[in-house]
Amino acid sequence: MRLFDMHCDTLYECVMGEHELSENSLHIDLKRGLEFDAWGQVFAVWMPDTIRGEAARQQCRRILERAHTEAVNNPDKIIIVYNSEDLDSAFKSRRCATILAVEGGSALGGRLETIDIMSGLGVKIITLTWNGANELGNGCLSGNKAGLTKFGIDSIKKMESANIVPDVSHLNEAGFWDVIHTANRPIIASHSVSAGVFNHPRNLTDEQFKAVINTGGLVGITLCCDQLGKQTFECIQRHIEHYLSLDGSNNLAFGCDFDGADLPADWGGIQVMEDIYEYLYRKNYEEYLLDRLFFSNCYDFYRTALTNAG
Repeated sequence: MRLFDMHCDTLYECVMGEHELSENSLHIDLKRGLEFDAWGQVFAVWMPDTIRGEAARQQCRRILERAHTEAVNNPDKIIIVYNSEDLDSAFKSRRCATILAVEGGSALGGRLETIDIMSGLGVKIITLTWNGANELGNGCLSGNKAGLTKFGIDSIKKMESANIVPDVSHLNEAGFWDVIHTANRPIIASHSVSAGVFNHPRNLTDEQFKAVINTGGLVGITLCCDQLGKQTFECIQRHIEHYLSLDGSNNLAFGCDFDGADLPADWGGIQVMEDIYEYLYRKNYEEYLLDRLFFSNCYDFYRTALTNAG
């Protein structure tokens, strides 16, 4: 099977826990990921809500630079994707197509020019907030009902000019709708399941899901227990089924949150995706649909999003 996953926190864990990306005890390493027939992975730099300002900018840069070090140290295993040609080259050469993201706009340090620096380092996605508030707006657990700040709105416009996709996972609802009204290009919710299946502040209402896909964007199914309700394959299927009932077959993928969410010990890590695929296949999901969910929807989206990137 082919896999293209929209979100993991593995880079952060590699830096903070002094792990090697090539092989480790985390949820993801290159050895296991490259066992798939093709593997695309969005590696996000997680920004905790405890860090702000210049310290946030510097920590983010440090972790992004680690990604480039990994690419230099593993040239036969990984390509950092800047454009659609890089994406296709990675898959043709059986290397990990690595898309870099930042999870938390606090990494900007309140400075728009940071977006240009991130773009130069290969960042293609910015999750605007984590759970708390930052200079761009308010996260879903901030307790603040206000939406995006002026800086947040300006940041979205700057991101779009730099071919960086806004990610609305973790935003509060007012901030979400501010993004919908501001963005002129597709957006994503990289790891957000359905509030219609399980009501949680991190989950998307049906109206939010439809709004994302109406932009031409993507929504990723997370494996996080708190959001799923129950951390079972059956519950994952319920969230998928609900989104499919909302005409999401071409806009739905996986954003597993590996190394950002706890998993049952017997799931291991990224290798559990083969088991989920087989589970859904036994539930009579057609192979064409499974390929779209596990790979092709992401591939089609990012290939288009990267076409005009520098």
